[in-house]
Amino acid sequence: MSSLAIPALVPENAPFSETQRMWLNGFIAGLLGMEHALAAATSSGLPAAAGALAEADDFPWHDPTLPLTERIQLAVGRPLAARLMAAMGQLDCGQCGYDCRAYGAAIADGRESDPGKCVPGGRDTAKRIRLLLQERGTIEAIATTPVPVPQRGYGRDVAVIARMKSSVPLSAAEAEKATHHIAIDLGDTGLAYEPGDSLGVWPHNNPDEVELLLAILKARGSEAVTLCDGAVVSAREALTRECDLRAPGDTLYRCLAGEAKDSVDRARLARLADDDSEADAFGVHDVLDVLMEFPSARPRVGDFVAALSRLQPRLYSIASSQRMHPAEAHLTIGVLRYDRNDRTYQGTASGFLADALRPGRPLSVFVQRSHGFRLPADPATPVIMIGPGTGIAPFRAFLQERAASGAPGRNWLLFGNQRRDQDFLYRDELESLAERRVLSRLDLAFSRDQASKVYVQHRMLEAAAELWRWLRNGAHLYVCGDAKRMAGDVDLALRQIASTEGAMDDVAARRWLADLARAGRYLRDVY
Repeated sequence: MSSLAIPALVPENAPFSETQRMWLNGFIAGLLGMEHALAAATSSGLPAAAGALAEADDFPWHDPTLPLTERIQLAVGRPLAARLMAAMGQLDCGQCGYDCRAYGAAIADGRESDPGKCVPGGRDTAKRIRLLLQERGTIEAIATTPVPVPQRGYGRDVAVIARMKSSVPLSAAEAEKATHHIAIDLGDTGLAYEPGDSLGVWPHNNPDEVELLLAILKARGSEAVTLCDGAVVSAREALTRECDLRAPGDTLYRCLAGEAKDSVDRARLARLADDDSEADAFGVHDVLDVLMEFPSARPRVGDFVAALSRLQPRLYSIASSQRMHPAEAHLTIGVLRYDRNDRTYQGTASGFLADALRPGRPLSVFVQRSHGFRLPADPATPVIMIGPGTGIAPFRAFLQERAASGAPGRNWLLFGNQRRDQDFLYRDELESLAERRVLSRLDLAFSRDQASKVYVQHRMLEAAAELWRWLRNGAHLYVCGDAKRMAGDVDLALRQIASTEGAMDDVAARRWLADLARAGRYLRDVY
């Protein structure tokens, strides 16, 4: 298969190397495609300026597989907004209410004052943002054109109330990683979604943890406290719904240092406020740990709440088609649990959904529209889906949609997990789809079922010739799952396949893959 061609807009005799000429051709082609990109952003419901990361703009750091330090280095010398963007998680997931570029711009010009909204980037991103702002100095909010308020139910600030319908284990009790199938009853919310969209969930903190914090602070919980946006609520409500109890920040450390009666506690807290890289050495992993490790620091509950970061929503790929489940949205949740510091920790949102929330109870949700992770417009187009673990979620939605609509296109799924008998998520459903030929091909990789670990990228290489034929016949290829390792390994496997099956060298294979992505035929939903 020949690579998808970038128009040769720069003459061959121009004084540039082949790499420079290829970059310039793509740059100019991107400029010519700006109008299309802006129109796509507007139709998605995002402001055009925030929604279109046009390829005409050179953002070499906009890759979630790159480490933060490397992204920051790539942005050296750029304007502050670009350097702030490089500090983000690069997923354009929308949990912050922006995409990565728009969030950086909003912080740079003063429209956004909260540096902690990037959930994928976590505390590392928040810390880097603060450092960048300190380098520039204090910024003053400036008058700007406000971003349009999204439609109710389609943004973090306009969530609606839905109800938990059910939470069912997908993995065996003995599985190393617990995974749940969550059904959300959308009721009369009027929410509509498409396969590829995500559901945003505003979680609550563990009530037992909240009560323990109140007890340590000798607070009743009914005290009125003021949040950073000026809202006044009870201390219990603030700690349950508004405050992040997972990631202590420099503001909390400084608050506690000012209250510490013990000189050693005070000195250590001051050090953590300046540099929290030693937090683990001091036994600090979350907010509760800070109070337990520094017993002489006991602020008033109002000051404590004011020093905490705000709780952020979590996004989950929707694992259902509304054609099949008109009033429901399904989620595939990996429940985060681990032991550390002689304590058991649990993910805030996954614990809320899988364990704390009971059927019939309300929760605040919103639909986050996909930035292009969609089934092909032509239902006859074949699709290849690579989704290990909870990455199966959007592909369950894809398959339900194709089955319900009678789409004639072939469907190939590559799924992996640890053990077949413990972690084969949606096994009965997938095997039924294969029997009915809705699923044309199902390749499985269970890493712990044999001496040598086998992952989805190994199955790709084993099926290289067939996968290449599908792509030559116009297939769209989708990847969902871990950004740091799996997505990079899949990318490498695709380049190897281009080399062995397409007789390309590494430069040509990279260019082919970039062209495939530019054509909307290689799409990733990674986290």
